[in-house]
Amino acid sequence: MAELLREQEVKIALIEWLYKKGMLSDATIINEMVVANWSRRADLAIANGSLQAFEIKSDFDSLKRLDGQLKIFKSSFEKVTIVCAPKFTSEVSKRVSSDVGVVEFQSNNSGVRFKIIQKGRVCSRLNKFIYLGFLLKSELKDLLNQHGITFSNELHRDCLEVLASKLSLNKIREFVITSIKNRYHATSNEFLSRLHGNQEISIGDLALLSKAKRRNNSLVKFEFKACSEKSLNEYHKVDVDSIVRKYGDDVSYIPEKVLKRVVS
Repeated sequence: MAELLREQEVKIALIEWLYKKGMLSDATIINEMVVANWSRRADLAIANGSLQAFEIKSDFDSLKRLDGQLKIFKSSFEKVTIVCAPKFTSEVSKRVSSDVGVVEFQSNNSGVRFKIIQKGRVCSRLNKFIYLGFLLKSELKDLLNQHGITFSNELHRDCLEVLASKLSLNKIREFVITSIKNRYHATSNEFLSRLHGNQEISIGDLALLSKAKRRNNSLVKFEFKACSEKSLNEYHKVDVDSIVRKYGDDVSYIPEKVLKRVVS
């Protein structure tokens, strides 16, 4: 009998499958990458020679948001693949265009298997401003400096993007992919090193792909290692995951616990 799988269980199996297929040999992987002003997040993104997004529809999901997700993801990534439970395969195949990949997963006693229903294809000609939207403001400035474009440090991000848009699409695209790979290089490599070493990966290892979680975990261990259980009751746990989902993984330091305060 097939076992019902949740998103994270599918995600771990998907990463292993992509790794065995050689798709991660020169890739940086990003867990839950936010796009379109944080209005959407891709369950898994890969930056290698292109920007690809994987959206998972597990046994416990629905297709209510699929159309909206497809619209945003197709305009934000160079290839989109829907990874779905068998019960969704027929409906997903009807809704997607020929350039979107469709992969079906099945679970049994021997593990999780993936079947390519539709390959899809890479479209590496997105709008310049879509590419620029992936960059941090500091990276935008680096792009301008790299090409000798002068600007004031006081300029708003929108103005920096207008200046950068004067560059060719190829130059912008190449810089963006390189910047994304550099930004997530450490987290991706730490995760992939487990696969390189033939270690078994689990859902808990997904935290390695989160810069915020890694940073906060190390800081919290330092700050609270001398605290007693009683003193810890004076702290309130911050929902870091919700903040990262809303504002992205590149927010400044978020403490994992804060002192409780009574506001009168």
